[in-house]
Amino acid sequence: MMPSMLMPWLPALTIFVAAVVQEMALPMAAWAVFRPDLVLICLFYWRLYRADRCGPILALLSGLLVDVISGSPLGLNAVSNILLVLIISHFGRLIRSIDFVYLLFVLLLLVSLAEAIQWSLVMVKWGSAVRWSLLIGRPIATVLIAPMVIHLLVTIHQTWLEEPHARR
Repeated sequence: MMPSMLMPWLPALTIFVAAVVQEMALPMAAWAVFRPDLVLICLFYWRLYRADRCGPILALLSGLLVDVISGSPLGLNAVSNILLVLIISHFGRLIRSIDFVYLLFVLLLLVSLAEAIQWSLVMVKWGSAVRWSLLIGRPIATVLIAPMVIHLLVTIHQTWLEEPHARR
């Protein structure tokens, strides 16, 4: 079993691992268009099902970590992560009540919103042209990989964070 000191930090550890895998194992040059946002999937899951351990501060830190690792402008991912965590917390009860298939459409909408927020911030700062392939490809790749990542997060959640009598 996992030491009890690490259990409260498990959502942060999974988000850290997701950021490292996303930025190191899936390099931007090779996976520019179909590069899933693993950090956003983890933030989505943990904010829905363990809101006490995943809040705006964790979203800020995870966004800054992704910005530092990827070399993107500092705060770009952090702003979009914070806004999405606030949206998820506001509509959390409604989102938790829908079926898993529809949950993927909600995730598609949230990832598209994150890409649009990042694109608009880049447009304000540098005035670059729209890369429609990124605005469309990344949300689709994220939704395609989401069931596997969410299954892994559910397994971690049930194995290490739930009480043994609650799993029956």
